[in-house]
Amino acid sequence: MERREFLAAAATVVFVPSAASSNPYLDPDYVRTLTDSLARGRYELGGMPLTARALAHTRQVGALQPATLSRELQEATSDLMYQVSITLYDAGKLAQSERASTMALDLAHHAQDFPGQARAYDALSRVALYRNDPTRAVQYAQRGLRIPDLPASRTSSLHMRFGRALGAITGHSSEARNALEIALDTRGLNPFAKAALGGDVAIGLSQLGEYDQANLLLDKAANAMGQYSPLFQAQYLGRQAQTAIRAGKPGLTAEYMGTLTRALPFISSARVNSRVREILHRTKSWDQISEIRVARERLQEMLTPENPPS
Repeated sequence: MERREFLAAAATVVFVPSAASSNPYLDPDYVRTLTDSLARGRYELGGMPLTARALAHTRQVGALQPATLSRELQEATSDLMYQVSITLYDAGKLAQSERASTMALDLAHHAQDFPGQARAYDALSRVALYRNDPTRAVQYAQRGLRIPDLPASRTSSLHMRFGRALGAITGHSSEARNALEIALDTRGLNPFAKAALGGDVAIGLSQLGEYDQANLLLDKAANAMGQYSPLFQAQYLGRQAQTAIRAGKPGLTAEYMGTLTRALPFISSARVNSRVREILHRTKSWDQISEIRVARERLQEMLTPENPPS
């Protein structure tokens, strides 16, 4: 949806309330517009400024009885809770993110919405891996992949999650590479989905030691994402710096750190902050290199405070 269309839709749901109920969360059009608004805000700003809004959506949807809702509303609220989940994930609120993902899954089950179920399993796998529980992350991705008749965008993302989770378990590198390659070979994705998938696959390849391929994919993703999402762009720039560190390339690391420094003021993300702190920690041993020392000082100055409302 283009920005002008989104603003028109938002104005409509605000000034033309549903005749069915005084509770706007019982209006599917209203819920879908909230979902679009939250996604747009996250892409542009990061999750931290949206924490209070996401938690408010959780409370409102949590007060509903899923079994009593129409299928259309079940699907709409499942989509909203998925966006809530990844917003809270980006804000570092992992317990709340997991709860929102579980709510999204329950609503999608009630609606018999297969893509919605797969999306929720994707979110649960994401959170589990971030919590250093790759076994559970694998299980969630496998459950998602067993769902029939999924669009390519969903199966590719689940293969990516599966591969990255497997890569974090000793002895599964070959299986992880295979899953990541399956994801990368997906056809028919829109430009945004293709760029995001390439960047996410690259993260898994970097962790497997495939630094050159990972850097190539991350470079494409970071450049492509500039027109879609400052958050995603900053994420991939941070991953490029981490990949260069793993590859033992201080000059390249300093270059990526400099670009990441310029990106930081545009977004507020606990995940990006975590990435920055890790980069600062991992480059400490290179502090005698002048370009690294300068890059570290500037990156530290741009690190945003993490004090989102709870």
